Formats: sequence, C-alpha cells, structure tokens
Amino acid sequence: MISTVSSPIKILIIDDHRLFNDGLGLMLADVPDMRIVGHVYHSSEAIQQVNEYNPDVLLIDFNMPDIDGLALTRKLIALLGQQRILILSMYGEARYINDFRKAGALGYMLKTSTKDELLLAIRTVAQEQPYFDPKLADNKQFSNHADDIFLKKYKLSPREVEIIRLIKDGLSSPQIAEKINLSQHTVDTHRKNIHAKLNISTVADLVRFAIEMNI
Repeated sequence: MISTVSSPIKILIIDDHRLFNDGLGLMLADVPDMRIVGHVYHSSEAIQQVNEYNPDVLLIDFNMPDIDGLALTRKLIALLGQQRILILSMYGEARYINDFRKAGALGYMLKTSTKDELLLAIRTVAQEQPYFDPKLADNKQFSNHADDIFLKKYKLSPREVEIIRLIKDGLSSPQIAEKINLSQHTVDTHRKNIHAKLNISTVADLVRFAIEMNI
C-alpha cells in the first residue's frame, strides 16, 4: 500500500535505456526534495526493487523489452497494491494513455517534456494526484480514422509505428537500430512484419502510406 510521502520524495527509475535512466537520475540528483533510491533496467527486477526501497514514485518507461510498461504497471499493482506510477513515453496517442489510466497509473508524460514539467509531474503524483501531460489533450498525431485503422485492422504495435516514423524520416535499418537501441536483425524483423501487415512491398509505398495516414 502507498505510505504517506515524506521529504524528500523517493524515486525509483525503471527504464531499459541506461543512458536515459542514468541521465534522468543525474538530472534529478540536485533537486532538494527528491532522492533517487534505485535504477531498474529490467522489468523482472522491478518488484524486488520496489519491495526493497519502498519508493514514493515509480518512473516507468512505456517500452520495456521483457515486460512492457503496461503489463508491469498491472503486475505491480496486482501484487503490491496501489503505487504512485508515472509513465514516461514517446507515444501520445489517446488509446495508450487510457490503457495506463485504466491499469492504475497516476501519471503519463512524454519523454520530450522539460525538466520543470517532469518535476511538476513527480510532485503531483507523489501527492496521489493524477498528472497527464497537458500537451496530450490536443494531440493530433493520429487522426481518428488512422487510429481506428491501426488499432482494429492492421494491429501495429507502438514499436512498429515508431519504426514507420523513422523510415519516413529517411533512416536506414542500422540507423534505426542505433537510435532505438535494438539489434539490426530485430529492426529488420519489425520491418518485415510491417510490410506484411500493411500488404506493402516497397519503402516508397510505406512512406507514402505513412504520409497519407499522418503518422
């Protein structure tokens, strides 16, 4: 169960990207009312770390390689009771935000947010108040039509949508692999699956589709 927050706010960061995880810790290290109690790089370690450190706020990455952020949120709450969870994500689509809200997360914000926005979100969630990035209220990254197509027909995963965007931006498989911290083989597998799901055979057709769907 959640205990009353004492000062400073104890924070556990759960993100598989070490540079981001460690960098976030360094950024928050000089904030007087906050203290980083631990870093988790694999979802499988999260429950043990939460039990050990009893953090006030959990910062959880949307995309984790072993257990994704949504499944981890559900698992933590099911096993340990309600937690103050703030999701950090690159995705602003309403369906993802709603999924995390229903799972019990108290907050959701984009990784492109500023330090001040993050501090506000952490302090809000620490007081058991919801914080959902206000920029997301006006998100128009996907039209409703495109959202329905992806969700109901093509079943594209968030990772596949991310890769489509990077392909549209002109990145090659090696560049995509480096940017999102995957092997080139995994990226190539995602690309193959994307082409199969969309019934598209060329990169040019995929880029055209992405532009038409406003991805």
